[in-house]
Amino acid sequence: MILKIKFYSALVLIFLSFNGFSNKLKLGLHTGINFSTILASNSTDDFNYGKGFLPAVFHGLKMEYLIEDDFFLVSELNYSVKGYTNNQFGVRVRSYSNYITMPFRAKIISSENLSIELGSYFGFAFREYLINNITKNKVFGRIGNNLNNEPPDTLKPLDLGLQFGLNYNFNKIAIGGFLSYGLLNTRPGGGQGVSIRNLSTQLRVSYDIFNFNLNEKN
Repeated sequence: MILKIKFYSALVLIFLSFNGFSNKLKLGLHTGINFSTILASNSTDDFNYGKGFLPAVFHGLKMEYLIEDDFFLVSELNYSVKGYTNNQFGVRVRSYSNYITMPFRAKIISSENLSIELGSYFGFAFREYLINNITKNKVFGRIGNNLNNEPPDTLKPLDLGLQFGLNYNFNKIAIGGFLSYGLLNTRPGGGQGVSIRNLSTQLRVSYDIFNFNLNEKN
C-alpha cells in the first residue's frame, strides 16, 4: 500500500512539473490489461505442463517528446502485474509478480491515426505471491538473488526486455496493443541452466492530459 501511494504521488509531481513546460511534450495516463506468461527453458516437465496466460491490470504515466516531424521519444512509469497460471495435479495455481516498469521507446507516426513504437523496458519487482483455486490464500515469495536464504529467494529484483506496439489515435484518446519480451532470467538459480523469462501481451487505453499543439511543433 505504501509503495502504491508513493507511485501515485510521483505521477502527480511529474504532471505538475511538466504541465505547460514545453511545446514539444505530451503527457498522458494509460491503463489496461496484461496477458502474461513465462518462457521456461531447461525446466522440468511438471513445471511446463499446463502453463498458461494470467490476466492482470497495469496503469501508469506516459511522456512523449517530439524530436522532429512525426518522430517521438516515449518514456513511461508503470505499475504492472505480470505472472502465469499453471495446473499442478488438477489444482490451478496463479503466480503474480508485481513490478514498477520503465519502458523507453521510439515512436513513429505512420499515418494520420496509426503509430508504431519500438524499444526496451526495465522492471523492478517488489512483490510476488501465489494463489490456488482451492484455498484462495496468498503465499508470498521473496525478492532477491540468493537461493541460500531461508526460505530461499523466489524472484529476482530486476527484469529487462524488448517492447513493440501499435497505437490507434482518436484526438486525445488512443487504443493500443503491445508485446513485451523478457531477456533476463527472472528466477534465482539461473546459473544451474534454468531460464525463466517474462512474456506479456498488453491491451491499453491512453488519454493525453497535456498535449502540445501539433500545428506549432515546428
